[in-house]
Amino acid sequence: MSKIERLIGGRWSLAILTGCLLLSTGCAGDDEVPQPVPAGGDMAEVPITISFGTGWQRDDVTRVAPPGSGTTVDVDGWDETDADKVRIITFRRKDLDNTLQGVENTAPFTYDPSNDNTVDCVKGNRGENFTARGTLRKTYGYEYRVVAIAYDSRRANGVRSNGLFPDGEAALFDLNLTDTTTFNSFAATVKTGDVWSDLLDDNNHCLNRKMAFVPEFFYGYCTTVEGSEIIKFAETDSNGQYDKCKPLTGILYRGVAKVQVNLTLSEYAESIYHWTLSGGALLATNVNTVTGLSSYDDFLTPSVPVPDYVDDSPLIGYTGSYTVIDYQQAVESAGAQILSFTAFVLPAKMKLGVRFEAMREGLGTHYSAFNGEIHVDDMTYHDGAGATGIVSPDVDGNLFYFRRNHKYVLSGSSASILSHQLD
Repeated sequence: MSKIERLIGGRWSLAILTGCLLLSTGCAGDDEVPQPVPAGGDMAEVPITISFGTGWQRDDVTRVAPPGSGTTVDVDGWDETDADKVRIITFRRKDLDNTLQGVENTAPFTYDPSNDNTVDCVKGNRGENFTARGTLRKTYGYEYRVVAIAYDSRRANGVRSNGLFPDGEAALFDLNLTDTTTFNSFAATVKTGDVWSDLLDDNNHCLNRKMAFVPEFFYGYCTTVEGSEIIKFAETDSNGQYDKCKPLTGILYRGVAKVQVNLTLSEYAESIYHWTLSGGALLATNVNTVTGLSSYDDFLTPSVPVPDYVDDSPLIGYTGSYTVIDYQQAVESAGAQILSFTAFVLPAKMKLGVRFEAMREGLGTHYSAFNGEIHVDDMTYHDGAGATGIVSPDVDGNLFYFRRNHKYVLSGSSASILSHQLD
C-alpha cells in the first residue's frame, strides 16, 4: 500500500469514527438499542410537550357560595385565555450519582442560560387543549429541573395604560435570572408604573399614583414520564440499558386570579352639576408584585405590595393605597353605557374601587374624576359561564379574597359604587 493510500485510508477511518461519535450523541430511534453512557461529555436532546390544565384547580380550603348560588368548579379555564408563548427555563447541577454512589446531593440547581427558550403554544381544534413543544439539551454529568411559564405576548397594554406600558405581557414582569440564580430563589416581579397626569387632576387622596397590570401567569414543572421532577442525563430501563432520550411533559396552571367587573353607568349628580361617566380605572389595595417560581404553591404567598403614597405636606397631606389595575372606556350596549374591566391579581385579600372618568357639557367640556368603593352586598356574583370564584366566608363588606386559578365575575352599577367613598 502506498503512502497516499495509507493516508486516505487513515482519513476515512477517522471520518467514520467521528461520524459514529456524533451519532452516539443523538437519541436512538424506536427500533434502536440505547447506547451506554460514555465516561465523558456526551450530549442528548429530548423533546418537551407542555399542555395547559383543563380545569380551574381548587385550593384545599373551605368556602361558601353566595346566596342563591351553587358551586361550579369543574370548568375548563384554558379555553378562554389568549396565552400564546411558553418560556421554558432550566436549572442544573452536577450529578453525584455519576461519580459517587450513595451520597445525597444537596447542591442547589443553578440557572442554565443555554436551556432558556421561548416557544409558541397553539390551540388545537374545538375541545383540544393548548400545547407547546420544546427541547432540553442535556450534558452528561448533570441533572436538571425544568419549569415553564406561559403568557400572552399580544395583550394590549398600551390602551389600558394610556400608552405608558408597551403591548405584550412580557413587558409587564421581570425574572431574576442571572448565572448565579438558584432554583429555590427563582422569582418574578410585576412591574409598576406611574399613572398618567390626567388621572390625577383632582380628588387624589385615595391613590398611590401607581399602576400594575399583572400577567395571566401560567406555571408548571416539566417531568419525566414517570413524574420525576429531577431529570437525570440517563436512566436504566427494564433491560438494564441506559436511556437518555426519555421525553418530558408538563402541565401549566394559572397562578393568578381573574377578576371581571361589569358596570352599568348612569348620570352622576354632584351639587347642581350633572356628569356623564365615560370610562374609568379599576382600583385595588394590597396588589402584590413578587412571587416565587420554584413551586406552584409559591403563588399562595406572594409578597411586596405596591407601597402606599404618603404626602407629608401640611397643605396636602394624605395617604393613598389604591393601585390602578385596569383602565377602560365605556361602550354602548342595548341602549346602556357599560364599563367592563378585566384584571389578574396575585392571590390576596384586597379592597376594590373604581375611579370614574366624567365629563360635563357647559362652557366647553370639563373632565373630572369620582371615586367609589365596591362592596360585596352591592354586586352580583356569577357562578356560571366559567366563573368559579366563590366569595370567601371571611369577606366582610368591602374586603375580597381572590385565589389563584379562580375566576370572579362581578356585576353592578356606578350608582351603587359611588354611594361608598374610598377610604
